[in-house]
Amino acid sequence: MSLDPAEEELILFTLAQRMAEVRWTRTGEATPDTHRFITVSRRVRLFADVPTSEQPACFQAEWATTEEQKTGLPYKTMIEANWIIFQAIGKDKKAIGAIENNLIIGGCRRALAPKPTDPGFQYHRNTLGGLVHHCYISGRIFKDPGDIDDQGMIVIPIKVLVP
Repeated sequence: MSLDPAEEELILFTLAQRMAEVRWTRTGEATPDTHRFITVSRRVRLFADVPTSEQPACFQAEWATTEEQKTGLPYKTMIEANWIIFQAIGKDKKAIGAIENNLIIGGCRRALAPKPTDPGFQYHRNTLGGLVHHCYISGRIFKDPGDIDDQGMIVIPIKVLVP
């Protein structure tokens, strides 16, 4: 049997909650993990529609679900999403967008890492609290430091393997 739509929604909702857990520390700051996304949403917006006062912002684009089945074996479902991140670099040119991008990506990696309370922790799998087999970053991470237009952008591809 293929994935139930309500179950898929719960999985994507749970993944989106992880956006609010992303934290990072800027270079030279004494207090760790003080930075976070100001805006998180499952409704993607163009960066021109996200004022600098709402940035950094993270949006979850849910763009594909692939189901495979071989006779006699259970269905294999792969849900794919992207976290699209916008960050205003600033006109003062003191901020280095590439550094901020890397720090934010590090925060995303930590938010998507298996938690000690996760059933898959001992196997290095993020099961989103037991909902899925594994949730992980997979593929090329797009990074625009915003050097030209002061608007940084990151796209992080995420795959969710559902048993």
